[in-house]
Amino acid sequence: MRHAVKTIVCLIAGLCASTPVHAADPVEQGQVKTNVVEVRDVVVDFRQQVDVPALQSGAVAELSVRPNQFIRQKDVLGRLDSQSLVIRRRAASLQYESAKLITSDDLEMQFAETSLAEAEAELEASNATDQKFNGAVSSNQLRRMRLAVERARLEVARTKKQIRQAEIDTQLAAADLALIDDELAQLNCVSPIDGVVLTVHREAGEWIAKGQPWVTVASAGELTLHALVDADELSPATCVGLDVSVHWGNEADGTAKMLAGKITSVDPTRLPGNRFRLHAEVQNRRQTHDGSVPPRTAIVPGSGHSVDQHWQLLPGAQVTMRIYRSRDEMAWRMDRERSRPYGGNVR
Repeated sequence: MRHAVKTIVCLIAGLCASTPVHAADPVEQGQVKTNVVEVRDVVVDFRQQVDVPALQSGAVAELSVRPNQFIRQKDVLGRLDSQSLVIRRRAASLQYESAKLITSDDLEMQFAETSLAEAEAELEASNATDQKFNGAVSSNQLRRMRLAVERARLEVARTKKQIRQAEIDTQLAAADLALIDDELAQLNCVSPIDGVVLTVHREAGEWIAKGQPWVTVASAGELTLHALVDADELSPATCVGLDVSVHWGNEADGTAKMLAGKITSVDPTRLPGNRFRLHAEVQNRRQTHDGSVPPRTAIVPGSGHSVDQHWQLLPGAQVTMRIYRSRDEMAWRMDRERSRPYGGNVR
C-alpha cells in the first residue's frame, strides 16, 4: 500500500515539472529582449581624414609639425621657400609707392593752372589796351598771347591725364601686391580642421610639386564607428538616427569609459549571416592622464595641442556599441511576443 502511494506521488511530481507555467507574463520571464542591442563587431575610425596639398611648387623651407601631434584649424604646418616672391614684392611695393606719390602730389596741377591763369590775364589786359587805344598792341603780339593761353590749357589737360594715369598705375600696383601676397600665403601649409597629424610626406629641404599631399591630418575630435549588426536584432530600415553609446575599459578597475552618438547611415548591402553594416558618429573628448576631462580652453597658446592631454578614444580600440531601439520598434516587438505561444523567443 505504501509502495503504491509513493508511486502516485512521484507521478504527480513529474507531471507538475513537465507542465509549462502560464501564470507569469513572458516579459517578466525576460523572453523579450530589452531596448538595447549590444554589438561587439565594431571598428573605430577617424570621421575625416584630409591630405593637405601644396598650393605652390617649391622647396620646403620649414616644417612646424611632427606625426601624432595635435593641431588646430588654420595652424601653419609648414612653409615653402619664399625668397623670390619677397624680392618681387619689394619691387611691386616701390612701384606702388611711386604711383601713389604722383597722385597725392598736386604741385604739377597747381603749376599748370597758375600758368593758364597768368596767360589768360596777360591776354585780357592786352585786349583791353588795344580796345582803348586802337593799334597800341600789335596783332602778332595778340596772336602769341592767344597761343600762350592755348598752350597753358593743353598743359592743364596733360597734367590731369598724367594724374589719372598715376591713379590707374596705383591700382595696378596694389593689385600686383595683392597677388604676390596671395602667392606668399599659398606657400603656407594650413590645416583645414582640428585634428592630429598622421603623416608628413615632405621634410624640410625636399621639393614638392603643386597639388601633391604635404601633410595628412585626421579629425580626432569626431569618430566614425562601423558596426556589423544582426538584422533579426535591429531593423536596418528604421535604425538611422537612433542613439548609440560606445563602451570600453573595465568597470572593476575604474577604467570604464563611454561616449554617446547617433547612427548616421546604413549600407544597402545585406551581408552573410543576415547581417548589415551601419555607421555611427560620436564626439570624442580629451582627458588628462589622471582621467579627468579638462576644459576646452586648456591649450598652450600657439602650440596647437593641449596641456598633458590625450583623446579618450582612438581608432583601432576594441569597443562595444549599444544601440537603443526606438519606442515604436519596442512596442511592435512586445506585441509580437505576446501574440506568440509562450516559450517563443523574439529578437
